Amino acid sequence: MLGKLRRRFVAIIMLLVGSLVIAMVGISYRNTMSSLDSIVSRSLDMALEERSALPDSDADGEALGMEHLPVLWIDLSSTGAKLGSNETRLCFDTDHLTEAIGSAISSDQDEGRLSEFHLTWRRVSSPYGWRLAVADTTSIDAERNAQIISSLKLGGAGMLVLLALAIVLSKWASRPVQVAWEQQHQFVADASHELKTPLAVIIANNGILERREDELPQDCVRWVRSTRDEAERMRGLIEEMLELARTEEGGGGARRDVDVDLSELVEGEALQFDAVAYERGTSIETDISPEAHVSGDPEQLDRLVKTLIDNACKYAAVGTRVTVRLERRAGTATLSVNNEGDPIPPEDLPHVFDRFYRSDKARARSTGGFGLGLAIAKGIAESHGGRIEVKSSAGQGTTFTVTLHETRE
Repeated sequence: MLGKLRRRFVAIIMLLVGSLVIAMVGISYRNTMSSLDSIVSRSLDMALEERSALPDSDADGEALGMEHLPVLWIDLSSTGAKLGSNETRLCFDTDHLTEAIGSAISSDQDEGRLSEFHLTWRRVSSPYGWRLAVADTTSIDAERNAQIISSLKLGGAGMLVLLALAIVLSKWASRPVQVAWEQQHQFVADASHELKTPLAVIIANNGILERREDELPQDCVRWVRSTRDEAERMRGLIEEMLELARTEEGGGGARRDVDVDLSELVEGEALQFDAVAYERGTSIETDISPEAHVSGDPEQLDRLVKTLIDNACKYAAVGTRVTVRLERRAGTATLSVNNEGDPIPPEDLPHVFDRFYRSDKARARSTGGFGLGLAIAKGIAESHGGRIEVKSSAGQGTTFTVTLHETRE
C-alpha cells in the first residue's frame, strides 16, 4: 500500500512540475527559433531592398553572434539578369543555386526553402521583372540543430533531477504514514496473538460445561451453546487477522519460497470443492494448463486458490457453473475464477479487497465470513510479486484474476 502511495505521489509531481519544466524548455526553444528565423528574414529583406549594410547593434541576431547571413540577389528581367551580394567574397554551390533559382521561378509562392542545400529564397516583383534573394542558412541550420540537442538535454536532465527529488520527497512525505501503518500492523498482530490465550481458556471452560450439560439447569444449556458458537467464530476471526497481518507485509519470517506446481494445486482445490459446489446447486468446470510452476509458499498459495473458489461457489446462482481456468502466457501463470450470478455493484468493486468489507451486508452473518478473505487473497498475491483483479457484469458474471510470474517455461 505504501509503495503504491509513493508511486502516485511521484507520478503527480512528475505530471505537474514536469509539465512546467517541459513548457519552459519549449518556450525557450520557440523563442530561439523565432530569433533565428528573424535573422533569415531580415537578411533577405535587406537584399531585396538593395541594402548590404549590417543591422543595428541592438538587433535580435547579434545575441546569437549572427548579424546577417550571406545573401545573393538576382534581378531578372526580359533583358537578362543582374547579380549582387552583401559580401565581397561569396561562395555558392552552382548546382544548388541553380536549383534554388529554378524552384523560385516555378513556385507559386513568394518564399521557399531548400533544407538539404541550406538555402532559403524570397522574391518580389519589380517594374522591370523580378528580384530574387537567396540566403545561405548553413550557420542558422547548425544553430537550429544545436538548439534542438541542447533543449533535449536540458529537458531530459531536468526530468531526471525532478524524478530524483520526487522520489526523495515521496519517502519523506510518506514516512509518518509508514510509521502509523507499521504501528497499526504490529498492534493487529500483537492483539490477535494475545487474544488467542484467553479465548482458548474460554473455549476450554465452555467445553467442560457442555460435557456436563445434564448437571446444568435446562435454561442455561442454550447459553452455553451460544457461547461456544460465538467463541468459535471469534477464534476464526483472530486466525484470519493473524493471517492478514502476515500476508500484508510479505509473509515475514513464516513465508517460504519453494517451487510450487500451481497446476496441480489448482486442480486439487477444484476437485475438493466439487462436492461443495454440488451441495450449493452449482458445478465446477476446469481448464488448467499443465506444468505451471511458481515460486512461493505452498500453504499461502493454497489459501489464495481456496478463497477464490469458495467465494465463487458461495455467490454462484443455483443451476450455474463456476469456471476455474489457469493459463500460461509470456512467462506468467494467470488464474481466473468466474461465477455466474448477481454481479457486484459498480460502487462496490473498488472496495472488494478492503478489510471487513461486504458488498452484501445481509449475508455477512449467514455465510459465516468476516470480509477478510479477499483482503488476505490480495495480500498473498502481492507478497508473491503478483496482482489480483476483479471484473463483474450481468452478462459475464464475476471473475477474479490472479497473475503470478512463472519460475520456468
